[in-house]
Amino acid sequence: MSPPALSRPSDFAVSIAIPSWNGRHLLAPCLESLDRLDVPHEAVERIVIDNGSSDDTVDWLARNHPDVRILRSPRNLGFAEACNRAVAAARAEHVCLLNNDVRVSPDWLRELLAARAATGAACVGSRVLTEEGAMVEFDGGTMNFYGHGAPHRHGRRAADLAEERTPRPTLFACGAAMLVDREVFLRVGGFDESYFAYYEDVDLGWRFWALGFSTVLAPAARVFHRGHGSEAALGSGGRLRLLERNALLTIYKNYEPEIAERVFACALALLAERARLEPERADACREGLLSALAVLPAAERARARVTELRVRRDREIVPLFLAPWRPVVGGREYADLQFELAHRFGIDDYFSGLEESCA
Repeated sequence: MSPPALSRPSDFAVSIAIPSWNGRHLLAPCLESLDRLDVPHEAVERIVIDNGSSDDTVDWLARNHPDVRILRSPRNLGFAEACNRAVAAARAEHVCLLNNDVRVSPDWLRELLAARAATGAACVGSRVLTEEGAMVEFDGGTMNFYGHGAPHRHGRRAADLAEERTPRPTLFACGAAMLVDREVFLRVGGFDESYFAYYEDVDLGWRFWALGFSTVLAPAARVFHRGHGSEAALGSGGRLRLLERNALLTIYKNYEPEIAERVFACALALLAERARLEPERADACREGLLSALAVLPAAERARARVTELRVRRDREIVPLFLAPWRPVVGGREYADLQFELAHRFGIDDYFSGLEESCA
């Protein structure tokens, strides 16, 4: 694809929003990479939303980056709510959400905007590479049928990927580096603020597709991720609890009613099997389930809204899952249980013939 001609400063009118919690040491390389973007700098608004940091982030920004707009929160809002506030406060029609532990390539913003102009997608994702650029962390989104998202091509050598410029559809874009249409993002409700962290981008991408919008990956829009700050802050048990919780909420809200109850019941059965097969995971499974049940009334309201406004059927969206049978835990026993339980609950035909491509 030849990128649409982007030449006027107004073509690059974007707000770049960076949520940060005690991330002063990460912000310097992130902001320096934004300084090297090959676009008119006067067109780009840069926003940092500080999540109650105690590391002098706000004063450091005021001293060293006075052109950065600072939104302050007295407490850690989590990723989802912080991003929602930043998008609502942004001045531009397009908003890029960017992790503070990411550096961008000089043509990153140009490639995102070109993909948006070429496709009209409400959301455009970046190709996320490791910090040194050698390995792939995200090249599109995948999801198994019970809501656990994962990056496509994760762990592949970047040098082995063909040069691509043509945007391609993806179930979701990685929240670490995405461009969204501000008006559409706010109209569909933005990120689910109850998620705090993990899978809010999966949930949002699915919702975009269900409500008639689209998400694409711009493979030439490259970013470099230092990574895993959230896991370090939450600990492995906190991370697993949120993954289990948010996966349940994602499927509860976004499947059509005719299949949602059966998938949710199957997901609960598989949750119990994961706790049985991996006892070290049992506490996270139990806590994740209880946490999901605690917010089910709000999830029910969100599901009713998606059902009311739905434009696309799940059978149109399911092919974007790419990996509906990907097991969350290892071992033949669990992999076989997925198929057996899906058959017993009468949902296996929705996902038959769909296997993730390694291409």
